Amino acid sequence: MKKSHLVLAIATLFSANTFANDFHLSPEIKIGPYGGFGIQAGVTDALGFDAAFISYGRTVYRSSMYDETIDSYRFGVQHMFGASKMHGMQLEVGLADYDGKKTKSGETTKESALGSSIGASYVFQATDHLGLKAGVDLNYFPMSDTYIPYDLSTNFNIGMTFTF
Repeated sequence: MKKSHLVLAIATLFSANTFANDFHLSPEIKIGPYGGFGIQAGVTDALGFDAAFISYGRTVYRSSMYDETIDSYRFGVQHMFGASKMHGMQLEVGLADYDGKKTKSGETTKESALGSSIGASYVFQATDHLGLKAGVDLNYFPMSDTYIPYDLSTNFNIGMTFTF
């Protein structure tokens, strides 16, 4: 089911009127209690913003007792400010999927939950084709459905944006 939503989002972004635009690609590293990676793919000058994109992120936490994974699927936009358009902001919203396993005294239990996911990043456009970004991701799950000690899972991210 998730893959069909991803295909639909890609088809919307790459509709006939967006092929004249440049492509937006942005890899990132996620830092925090959960480490991981993320990727954004989309087009520039779309939907009234400087970029519109879909993003996927995966964060993982592993210890002797816990094995947890959070996958996030979001839609986002980027808006650059000022005449020079050197500084900007990205906002993303979507879903997060949690899978966790806890092993204690040889007994293993599993938890799984679907939650919401938002992200925000500051973008510094270094050149016409390269930008640097830093931001934060928040994933919300009911605490009773996960092994996360709070309702929110927070991670920071750093990455680059490429326009070509």
